Amino acid sequence: MKGLTELRKVGTEEALNRISRLLGQVSLDRMIQLTHLGEHLTHDPEIRRIVRGVRGYLEDENHSARRLFARVMEYLPRENQEKLFRSLFLHGFFLGKRRKEQFAKEHGFEPPLLMILSPSWQCNLRCKGCYTLGYARDRKGLSREVVDGILEECEEMGIFFVTILGGEPLMWPHLLEVIGSHPNFFFQVYTNGTLLTSELARELSRMGNVALVFSIEGGEEETDSWRGKGVYRKIMEAMDMAREARIIIGTSATVTSRNVEVVSSDEFLDFMISKGSLAQMYFLYIPVNGRADFSLMVTPEQRDLLRRRVLRARNTKPIFLIDFWNDGPYVDGCIAGGRSYFHINANGDVEPCVYTHIAVDNIHEKSLKEALDSDLFRAIRARQPHNQNHLRPCMIIDNPHVMREIIAQIRPRFTHPGAEQIYIECKEEMDAYASRYAILADEVWQRDYAACRAAASDEPRGGELQKPAASAG
Repeated sequence: MKGLTELRKVGTEEALNRISRLLGQVSLDRMIQLTHLGEHLTHDPEIRRIVRGVRGYLEDENHSARRLFARVMEYLPRENQEKLFRSLFLHGFFLGKRRKEQFAKEHGFEPPLLMILSPSWQCNLRCKGCYTLGYARDRKGLSREVVDGILEECEEMGIFFVTILGGEPLMWPHLLEVIGSHPNFFFQVYTNGTLLTSELARELSRMGNVALVFSIEGGEEETDSWRGKGVYRKIMEAMDMAREARIIIGTSATVTSRNVEVVSSDEFLDFMISKGSLAQMYFLYIPVNGRADFSLMVTPEQRDLLRRRVLRARNTKPIFLIDFWNDGPYVDGCIAGGRSYFHINANGDVEPCVYTHIAVDNIHEKSLKEALDSDLFRAIRARQPHNQNHLRPCMIIDNPHVMREIIAQIRPRFTHPGAEQIYIECKEEMDAYASRYAILADEVWQRDYAACRAAASDEPRGGELQKPAASAG
């Protein structure tokens, strides 16, 4: 390919910088060409596998990923295409991977792909079932200096993908300053949308290294019953502002027994696409806030319905879909405890995940490197995967005995009053839920996934799992 020999003569970073400058002329054919270049610029077999997979999707005229790529390129201004490439792909993927490998050689473990950061608990809403309800909302949260220090450590380790949660992130006074002063990072900001203004949307668009993910629980009835009367309409207005400003838009739903049919429907996904959403995330309601309501948990049958509908939509709709529990087969189970991600809360506690409200370290007292290598995180990683059936990945709801073993062994502190509820007071309910789901999940695993994994076992580690046989439904 023209230019490949010349690019090989320069360093990988300079070559990728040159590629990023070509994005103003981007097209489908050029992007396919860039995947060939990217494959030649790395010796990492995992990165090469992923790049080849992306190229395969883009070359398939009938694949939804090809249409999603077209949506992104038509939507983003030229300068933001380059900023997206530099933050999310150049640093987050290629250069970040190289730094992680070097860090692993020096320290004995590889840093995770991403960090989830909740800089403040402050929020203007009180959503039913929110996993943060147990935390004190009146605390100041993290200072800008502390967050800057965390991000500097992340950059040294090769972590360039950061998800911002809360509370409501738009209430944290340093949000824009932090995003603007760390252009090599890609920030994914989860928001209820009610505080977004046109001016703020334009500023975020100017930065270009940020996506806004709007939390929405279905239609007006489902969303307002969860978040408060009138919130749905404010979210619609906020999505319009973000789309007009050409910000990358995503959407996220807390899935409960009461809205699973709606948020997994074709109608909901089609409407989110029409509002500009490029990615839809699904998070199951987990009773971890000290106010457990087991009636809100999806039934085993509802959880499987979500799985089947997401698999079908991936093949038909131009939107990136993530179903965090049902996608366990594609990431070999649980990714918490620093395996692929971790959470720093607004008190500075370094938690294994956003739903696992335990900690042994606080970022005000320990470095990030020390926290990721703590006895708690090591104990979790040593037990991963928690189940050989990766449709049952979670150490909270699918394998609750694992969490109790870790708590008994490490004796971490609970990070808010009531966080111990599901491990002590609700032990029988959690075990019963896990047992009920196991019956269905084990049958599905054997029927739809086990044969695929056996076929892939002869491939190099990291080979892509084939689609389950019974993916439609």
